[in-house]
Amino acid sequence: MEYADGGSLRDYLKENFDMLTWRNKVSFAYQLACAVSFLHDEGIIHRNLHSGNALIHQNIIKLADFGLSERIESLTTSTEFFGICSYIDPKKLSLKSYTLDEKSDVYSIGVLLWEISSGQPPFKGIENYKLIAQVVQGLRETPIP
Repeated sequence: MEYADGGSLRDYLKENFDMLTWRNKVSFAYQLACAVSFLHDEGIIHRNLHSGNALIHQNIIKLADFGLSERIESLTTSTEFFGICSYIDPKKLSLKSYTLDEKSDVYSIGVLLWEISSGQPPFKGIENYKLIAQVVQGLRETPIP
């Protein structure tokens, strides 16, 4: 794996958020969307997108940790639960046998866009079991002021 001088997106935002312009944030959002679009065009679903798996090197985002990735044509329904709750497609949280697909990656990107915009990890301070119940009932992060 290549060295990422900025560390993970989570760490980068923690250390640099106050210095980021909206142009920087939009650039990160665009890079994430392009990276995931490329994966999908190549027939790959990441299935574990979160700010710890997006690395920053010279202001360029690089996706990491493809351990849970699968080829689109080989996706199967699974009852396994993996990943970080706040980034997981709500359908997977409510339907244990739901197959994570391209739309699931898009949901995770939406959560990452919220994090890039706010500088905070999503649902900060909410325990996983409470978060799952609340997301299944329709809870989403609060709007950014």
